[in-house]
Amino acid sequence: MSRPVTDQSRPKRIRQVTFATALWLVALASVSAWAGPYGNSAHGDTVNGVARGDLAPPGPYAVGNCAHCHEQHASMGGVEPAPASGSPSPFALFAPGFESSRRYKPYQTTDVMCFGCHADSSLQVPLGSLLNYDYARAFGGYDSGGPESILEAFNQNPAGPDASYHNLYDVWNHAKRFPYFKDASAPCDACHNPHRARRNREFPQNPEYTALSRPTEHESLWGDAPEERMNAYGGSYQSPLFFGSRMTYEPGGVGEIGADGSKTPDYVSYCNDCHRERIRSNTLMRDMVAIDWKTGGGDSAAAGDKHGSNGFTGSIFMKKPYEKIAVPAGGYVLSCMDCHEAHGSPNAYLVRRSVNGEALGGVFTQDRSGNSWAYLCGRCHQDDYQQGGMTDPNQVNRWRTVHHGGTGSDGSDVPYQTGGGGNCGTCHEQSPGPQPIGCGYCHFHGAYCDSTHPGTLPNGKTIPAPLGGVRRTF
Repeated sequence: MSRPVTDQSRPKRIRQVTFATALWLVALASVSAWAGPYGNSAHGDTVNGVARGDLAPPGPYAVGNCAHCHEQHASMGGVEPAPASGSPSPFALFAPGFESSRRYKPYQTTDVMCFGCHADSSLQVPLGSLLNYDYARAFGGYDSGGPESILEAFNQNPAGPDASYHNLYDVWNHAKRFPYFKDASAPCDACHNPHRARRNREFPQNPEYTALSRPTEHESLWGDAPEERMNAYGGSYQSPLFFGSRMTYEPGGVGEIGADGSKTPDYVSYCNDCHRERIRSNTLMRDMVAIDWKTGGGDSAAAGDKHGSNGFTGSIFMKKPYEKIAVPAGGYVLSCMDCHEAHGSPNAYLVRRSVNGEALGGVFTQDRSGNSWAYLCGRCHQDDYQQGGMTDPNQVNRWRTVHHGGTGSDGSDVPYQTGGGGNCGTCHEQSPGPQPIGCGYCHFHGAYCDSTHPGTLPNGKTIPAPLGGVRRTF
């Protein structure tokens, strides 16, 4: 009869384990304690995960092994790899997390440790196999041009005045308020947890493959749980159209089922971990406005943005799929990514290359006086050509109907009455006729219009108060 295993018998069996095996068990336990879901992450995937240079198969380490990012004190084949910076890096990384002296783009591969692989000339093997598209392509379907790596996304048109990007020094400096973020951290860590981020580009319709971790919830993914998606806004979210389609929607060309935000992470909560307050921009040399996407208040000056939870005023002229504006009552809540990129854009203010199934009509610029802002607005809002039943192509990208009424308008929500056209000169230059006012003078995050806001135009004129005295204009 065999003797039962007791607490007294176990020490004998443990003492029979070799010292080397014991060390291996301790190491394995340590890896298990720290790795967590790393094996499910994009980096830890044993087929498509991280694989650096000569360390990858048929080299000494399997795909996804920690050693592709973290150097170890033991040699490999009798040769210790020289640290990229000439000395050991924090977190035992093969290169420093961030070169904080780099205040502006263009960025180099050596400026951020992550760029060692997420760049056009990648340490990842096989070389050139690592592709990271922008949101307009990966989730919106706009496959005409655009960056193919994260580094390229940040460095778009480096000499152009309107190309924009998330300034990595600003991100790094701001993120130090979060407990997990250290001086030696890469700025990418503010938005991503490299041990958890998943391959969302390969599965655009499945938010469980999110690459995001909220800055305030770094140790978990964001968007993988049902309550962390845009449909959590009580049915007020409608996905924009997939590029070139009238029947499918973002992300990735879903049908009507799935276009309710159930496949889209709640980017509003995610981005507002930082953007709910004013942030100093090292690039723009000013404070960026705080984004209020959740406050109501109608047209009061203290109300939230009308592209968020605050309802539209009176009536509104929209394009598909937002022409269903009566359902839900009050309008839709937009996702930040419906209009913006995360890393960089050839347009100002990180505006996407395509929005709501269409490419922008040109470069969206910082200049508020031109017509480029309507390239963005016109992807969802109807201009005179569309709303007024016009046949004159000169009415494309003109907005008289929505501001003053006109053919096809019921006049219920006209903010400025023209009085027969005799008072146009109050706001507009009159030669060779009433000239349009650039969208950017009235329409931007946090904007409202009355007798003093947005204030004096370049022509010396001041936009008067609209009907009702004050209007939220974004």
